[in-house]
Amino acid sequence: MTNSTTYTFNVTNQTTDKVIVYSTFSKAEPTNPASTNAADYQPIYKKMAELDAGKAQNFNTSLPLARIVISRASDDFPITLGIADQLDTSSLNIKVQPNDLLLTQQVWSFYQHINAQPYTPTALNFQDILINTTDPTQLNDKIADYFNQNGINGADIGTFSMVAYWAKNSLFALTGKYYCYQITSPSTGGFILPTEVIATLTVQNGQAIYTDVNSNASKPLSYIQGQLQSQGATSSTGVQLTTIIRDFTWENKPDEIANCFSGTLNGTAIVAQPYQDPALPWYAISYDMVYGTYTAINYAMMIDMAVHVLKSIPGALKSLADGLSKFSQSVKDFANKVGESANPSSSVGGDVDPINVDIDVDVDIDVDIDVDIDVDVDVDIDVDIDVDFGVVVDVDVDVDIDVDIDVVTDVDIDVDIDVDTDVNVEPGVITGALNKLGHWIMTKAAPALLELATIQFAFQSADKLLEAWRQADEKAIDALQPAQSTGLGLLLNYMLQDNKKVSIRWTTFSSFVQQSQDQGQQLEVVLSSLVQAKNDTADNDAKNWRWTSDEQNAVIKSMSKYTANDTYKAFQVLASTTISGKDIPVKIGAATAIKYLKQYEG
Repeated sequence: MTNSTTYTFNVTNQTTDKVIVYSTFSKAEPTNPASTNAADYQPIYKKMAELDAGKAQNFNTSLPLARIVISRASDDFPITLGIADQLDTSSLNIKVQPNDLLLTQQVWSFYQHINAQPYTPTALNFQDILINTTDPTQLNDKIADYFNQNGINGADIGTFSMVAYWAKNSLFALTGKYYCYQITSPSTGGFILPTEVIATLTVQNGQAIYTDVNSNASKPLSYIQGQLQSQGATSSTGVQLTTIIRDFTWENKPDEIANCFSGTLNGTAIVAQPYQDPALPWYAISYDMVYGTYTAINYAMMIDMAVHVLKSIPGALKSLADGLSKFSQSVKDFANKVGESANPSSSVGGDVDPINVDIDVDVDIDVDIDVDIDVDVDVDIDVDIDVDFGVVVDVDVDVDIDVDIDVVTDVDIDVDIDVDTDVNVEPGVITGALNKLGHWIMTKAAPALLELATIQFAFQSADKLLEAWRQADEKAIDALQPAQSTGLGLLLNYMLQDNKKVSIRWTTFSSFVQQSQDQGQQLEVVLSSLVQAKNDTADNDAKNWRWTSDEQNAVIKSMSKYTANDTYKAFQVLASTTISGKDIPVKIGAATAIKYLKQYEG
C-alpha cells in the first residue's frame, strides 16, 4: 500500500545517551479480514536516525499511526515506545527520559526471570493473561495492570514487546564467551556428558563469532528471532543455535542467570554454555521446560503488533478476535518448529506404547487361584490398560464397574472383580499437575531425574497418556503441546528406571509431593499415568508380584497416618515398606497409593 502523504513527529532526547530512533511495522501488510497467521505480524525495525543526548529532531513518516521505538545507541537497549498518532497531537512529541530506561531495565529483569523460572506464579499468571485473553484490544490494559500489581509501574505489553524484541534480535543481549560441545545421543547406557570443547562462541560489540578450536576457522553469526545462524544455515548445514536463558539452580548457582544455546552444527547436535565441562545434560529438557514462556513471549510481540496495525482498519480487530485460536496455534506451530532443532535429545528413544482408549478386551491370565491381584487404576474415560501383569481394567467415569477376568489354574474358574473408579479429574487438574511438576523439576529435581537417565520413555510421548482424561478436560488436552508434557515424561522415565532402587524412586517422588503440596487429583493423574505407561521390566515385576489383600491394606493403613501437608510422608512409607523382604513393585505401589489418596476425596 503506497501512501504519498507525509506526517511529522518530534523526538526530544532528555537522557545523557545517544539514542537510535526506529520506525516499526509488521512483516506483512494488514488486511481485512485480518490474517490469523502470527508470522505476518513479526515486528520489523527500520532505523530512521541517531539523536545525540539533549537534542530534539523532527521526523517524517508515511504512517498516520507510527509505532516508534527509541533505543540506546551503545547497545540498542530499548528505552521508550511512542505511538505517533496524527489524530492525537499530544502524541506527536515523543520525549525520551531517564526514568524510561529504568522502566525497561525492570522489564528486562522480569523477562529473564520468567525465562529462567517459567513455573513460578509470576510467570504462569503472565502466560495465562496473554494466551487466554479473548479480546486482543483489552490485552494492553490487562498486562499494564499485571505489571502494576507486580511493582513495575508504567509498563504495558508494548514495553514488554520491545524488550523481548531486543532480547531475541540484538547480539548485545548475548554478550559473553561460550564454550561449544558436540552432543552424543543417549543410549540405554544413559547420557554421555561431553568433555571436549569443539568451538568457542564470542559475542561482543554487537558481533558473534563462532571459532572451531581445531582449525581455528571462524565464521560470523547473525541473530534473528532468538536463533544464532551462520549464513545460509539449515537444519543440516552450518550453525543454528537457539537461545535459552537459564539460571544455574541445577548447578547449585540459583542467583546466576545467563544465556545458553542448543542446536546443530551441520546437522549434528551441539550446545554452548558460559562455563566449561557440562555438569548435567540440561540441554535434554531445557527448551521443552521453557516452551510455555517461549510461546507466550512470541505471542506478546506478534499480538501487540497485530493490534497496532489493525486498529485503523474497520472490522479488522473483530475478525482477529474471531480467529484468535488460529492465531494462537500458529504461534505454537512456530515454537514447535524451533523446538525440533533446539532440543538435541528430544527425539531419542521409542514412543511409549499408549493405552488403548474405548476398547474392551477379556484376557486370560495365569495366576494361582489363592492370589489376590488388586490394582485400581482410576481415570475418567473408557480405557483399557493392558500391562500383562494380572489385570485388564475397564474404567468409566465415576462409576463402579465389573471386570470379568478368567483365572486359569488347574481348573477354569471365572472370577468377578468389582473395580471402583472414582478419579474425578476436573478442568484445570491436568494443567495444574504439569505446572507443579515443572516447578519442582526447574527448582530442585532435574539433577536427580537426569542422573544416568536411560531413555526408556520418550519425553514427548507423555502427552499420549494424558489423552485418557480428554473427556474430563478436553480444553486442556486440545491445547496441550508435546513439549509441555516433558516434565511428566521425565518423572515417569525416572520412576521406571530399574537401575535405581524402588525405595530411592519413591523417596524422590515424595519430594515432589512435599513441594507441590497436593493431596488429591493431580497426584492421582501422575500415579495413574505411571501405571498406564508401558515398560517391560515394571510390567513383569507387577505380573510376578504376590501379596494378599490384608498385606496391601496394612500398607494403606500405614500410609493413612499422614494427610494434608504431611501427605509426602505417606510416600516415604511406601519407599521403606517391604513384603517378605521384597520391595513393592513400582506399579503396584502406584496403584496402592491411588487407593490411599481416594480415602480422602470429598
